[in-house]
Amino acid sequence: MKRTIILVAMAIFSLAILYATPSAAVLDFESNNYCTAQNALIMTDLFRNELVRSGRADIVDRRNIERIKTELKFQNSDYANLDRMKSLGKMIGADYLITGSFDMLGSKLYLVAQMLNVETARIHFSSRMEINAWDEYDRKVKPFAAEFAAKFPAAEIFTGTWTATIEYNGSFDAYEIAFAGGGRCTVKISNDAGSQETAGTYSYDGTVFKLNALFKNAAIPYQNNIQWTAVLTLNENNTAFNINVSPATNAQPRRFTFTRQ
Repeated sequence: MKRTIILVAMAIFSLAILYATPSAAVLDFESNNYCTAQNALIMTDLFRNELVRSGRADIVDRRNIERIKTELKFQNSDYANLDRMKSLGKMIGADYLITGSFDMLGSKLYLVAQMLNVETARIHFSSRMEINAWDEYDRKVKPFAAEFAAKFPAAEIFTGTWTATIEYNGSFDAYEIAFAGGGRCTVKISNDAGSQETAGTYSYDGTVFKLNALFKNAAIPYQNNIQWTAVLTLNENNTAFNINVSPATNAQPRRFTFTRQ
């Protein structure tokens, strides 16, 4: 006889922590004599405005950036010094710093921009925009800024309690997942054959959800390794989501539906 077993996924951090939005500071683009300093400033503001409109990060006010740069006696030459950049980011209170400069390659003009992860002091993302005429910038800046906005980590959505069921091999499997910070989680699987629990990792970039968990000496033979990578679809109120993943290694993908209780 088949039994319906409820999956419970409980977040163990508070809403304030899980919904923390990353912060970013956009430093004024360097003109390098390929345009006026005033034009470079205007184009920086247009780029910064598009990041604000994206809603993916809290953007630091330019006045605060300039005040901290003055206090640190920060120079343009310091842009290449990752330690100095990290110090600036921490003083500003930014998780990410975005810099940009105008450069020529042959007869072509480019805006080259990069995003620094302040915590790791490593380049998180870099891209360039070709500009054939200055009035082109207004048309290209929105998709260009969108590239950077997409690289900000998405806010966590796994809070509260979620329930779901999935049938496989004639029985219903239950997964209990406790989501923690830093991409860590605890995964428990149960069915008529028994139950097993292990530590796992997960990530969600706003589109693709990944979950990995290895069960040593698995009590449920076909459930010894979870390697989920799939697009996650949320409803409008973030109270339910769907994901197509395989319930077991090499099995055909099944549709999991989770509902917030």
